[in-house]
Amino acid sequence: MDISSLPALTPLMQQYFQLRTQFDDAILLFQVGDFYELFFEDAQKVSSFLGIALTKRGTFNGQPIPLCGFPVHVLDHYVTKLVKGGFKVALCQQLEQAVAGKMVARGVTQVFTPGTLTSETLLDAKASSYLFSFFPMKDAWGLLFSELLTSQLHATVLPIESDRSLEAELYRFLPDEVLLQAQAGMSKFDDFFKQRGFFTTRHKIADESESIETVQNWTEQQFSAKSCAQLAQSPALTHAITLWHSYLSKNQKGALDQFKEINFYSPDQFLLLDGATQKNLDIVANSFDGAKKNSLIACMDKAVTPMGSRMIRRWLLRPLVDVDAITQRQQVVSYFVAHPSLLTQLKRILEQFGDLQRIVGRIALQKASMKDYVQLGVIAGLMPELQILLEQSPVDFLQQLSTTCIDVSKLHRLLTVACNDDELQSWTIRKGFDDHLDYLRDCIAQTDQKLLDLEAAEQKRTGISTLKIRQNNVQGFYIEVTKANSEHVPADYIRQQTLVGRERYTMPILQQMQAQALQANLTIETYEKELFVQVQDQVAQFIVHLRKIAETVATVDALVGFAVVAYDQGYVCPQFNTSRDIIIHEGKHPVIAAQLQHRFIANDTNLTNQESLWIVTGPNMGGKSTYLRQVALISILAQAGSFVPARFASLPILDRIFTRIGAGDNLAEGKSTFLVEMEETAQICLQATARSLVILDEVGRGTSTFDGLALAQAVVEYLYEKVQARCLFATHYHELTYLQDHFPGITTYYADSKQTEQGILFLHKIVKGVARQSFGLQVARLANLPTSVLLRAGQLVTQFEHKDAGQQQLTFLPAQKALVNDQQWEQKCKNLTQQLQQQQALIEKLKQIDCNNLSPKQAFDILWDLQQNRDANK
Repeated sequence: MDISSLPALTPLMQQYFQLRTQFDDAILLFQVGDFYELFFEDAQKVSSFLGIALTKRGTFNGQPIPLCGFPVHVLDHYVTKLVKGGFKVALCQQLEQAVAGKMVARGVTQVFTPGTLTSETLLDAKASSYLFSFFPMKDAWGLLFSELLTSQLHATVLPIESDRSLEAELYRFLPDEVLLQAQAGMSKFDDFFKQRGFFTTRHKIADESESIETVQNWTEQQFSAKSCAQLAQSPALTHAITLWHSYLSKNQKGALDQFKEINFYSPDQFLLLDGATQKNLDIVANSFDGAKKNSLIACMDKAVTPMGSRMIRRWLLRPLVDVDAITQRQQVVSYFVAHPSLLTQLKRILEQFGDLQRIVGRIALQKASMKDYVQLGVIAGLMPELQILLEQSPVDFLQQLSTTCIDVSKLHRLLTVACNDDELQSWTIRKGFDDHLDYLRDCIAQTDQKLLDLEAAEQKRTGISTLKIRQNNVQGFYIEVTKANSEHVPADYIRQQTLVGRERYTMPILQQMQAQALQANLTIETYEKELFVQVQDQVAQFIVHLRKIAETVATVDALVGFAVVAYDQGYVCPQFNTSRDIIIHEGKHPVIAAQLQHRFIANDTNLTNQESLWIVTGPNMGGKSTYLRQVALISILAQAGSFVPARFASLPILDRIFTRIGAGDNLAEGKSTFLVEMEETAQICLQATARSLVILDEVGRGTSTFDGLALAQAVVEYLYEKVQARCLFATHYHELTYLQDHFPGITTYYADSKQTEQGILFLHKIVKGVARQSFGLQVARLANLPTSVLLRAGQLVTQFEHKDAGQQQLTFLPAQKALVNDQQWEQKCKNLTQQLQQQQALIEKLKQIDCNNLSPKQAFDILWDLQQNRDANK
């Protein structure tokens, strides 16, 4: 916008427009004195969203300018609401003290987006905050996850068109913001992320070639030669980091210098848990109301610091596949469980550390409060005691961790002496740290006494005994007398303000004292800032070491949390085998067992070569789903390095856990419940390996009985014969139990129950065999279905049971007697797949069309092209 061409624009609004055009994709909070103000469309949007008053000030092009705002001191409250509401917020602050007759300099000091937050009040203390930069190329996809306050970078590369792998990485990190380049062809990825609930930002790079060269120079300065060489081998990653670097340069420039290394990882370094598995197993949130309560993470999080909680969350979302690394964690947990008094000591020390990781991050970014520096001083004083406890441990891993706890006594002394921890004082620097500063403060203190002396002298001179000399931030020093005594004031008094029953005055000597005090305060403020900068510079020398210490403390706290759960709940240390056998004696569901305690019914699991696939039947509410989930959750806990809820567990190292539990549609993508079910089942069949655990519950129930049963049987056979994964398959299709007569590794189990005089009693015990009844009507009765409906259902069941068996029961069809041979079936599948691919290509082409910028000729050409393709594919 050409500012000079705007009619009758005030200097303030000129300044506003200049800044507004630089951040046109954000809400601009414009500081005017003690308020942040918003104008035009920003004001209309924000007043409606926040529920604050919308008013008007001035005119623009003959129209009133919409205005809303809020006080500076409630910034965090409103920024939190705006960012969580999906707004990008640019903070424009006054950069200097206001001087009469001069325009105050202003500038955007920070941009708030979900992935770049640093304030303690804006972040979830128990969850890491990642910014995810994604860049797809023709031969590969580049993925870069960054966390500002820990300055950690995680990078990997995926093959093209690997949507499920991309989804798996998303759910490993759960980023707060996904960064995409603002260019053609990115809409489908934007939709992909949004449909999964992720916040996306489209960022435009002005000159891509220049940006890549800038980033290459930057990485050479920041990263090791090995990391730079590895980065150079991947153009997709190079573009991903260029996009990220460009974005932070504009929005959080100071953060870039804090990133000193990049962690390259391979997706197969961790146990894969895709989005469906996370949801079905209630790992992050419970599936009932989406809250964190009663999730696996909530159950296992007994850490005493926020950074310990985040570490536990990271471990449970990214379980390991390296036995040695898992064993390291297990050994520490075993040691802690065997020494409960040590656990108590560690918890007492750790709870005083607070959130060291984020404190150090804010200090590094120069966004820390005095509270952060004071807390860091306390933490530095705790390090010797923690180091001794770790060093004295016989566990190698703890001794390794102790080596990061370097001597920070110098830092402790500096911050203890320098930083003022008295919240009642406005000082930054503690008294006694600097002699000259103390002298200046004493001079100010003497001013208070001089005011008292002057007050007494004026009372005597005027004869007004109630005369008072006061001060406030608006008027400074002033003399106050009652209305009745205003007639007796001397001629040298200068009236300042008239109030109800009182008059306020000043006088030359008082004005002189005020000017001297103001100058002295400015001198103190300037000098104090200079001293604090010196303190900050000295603290900055410890940043690299403090980050390592924070990582160590978070690790120890997470292991303490695991140990507390193991000790309180009676968990055992799992063993690992190479036979792929899943052997669990008296296993329990960790979340439900913690709630029910001794009332929870434990169950065994023996998924071996002899019984590699279990078909589990039984009534609803009988415990089948809980049992299936607990086997998966025990495996996750084991590979996270935790003890597990069982009397004994011998487990394989799994590469993936797949689950297909429950029913749900995807209306946003136009997918029915059954289509979603089939898509998830298809991915399991395609991606599962012999080292995977597959949990399937009620596959095929979303369609007709014949189709559902046929699909269920075909899936069982495929998983058993082709994939050979360990599998638990719960079903109400009792016909599937006949599969155990045809496949030696398939066996049947059921959730036991019994009929009593009071009704059905669920025993919640998984036993070998086939369920005798489904007890559907009894469960319906528990749900308080109308009596007439239950009676009618009972009549119908009796009729069905007396019909010809051939009419009411499906017959098992062995695979070798299939009505369609393998070649015919494969050809049909290929034809169907080809049709689906052609339809998908058409949909993608339609998505790329910008109808708002399409001429009639272009529209006709597109329709002609689509028709020609249709005819060619007939």
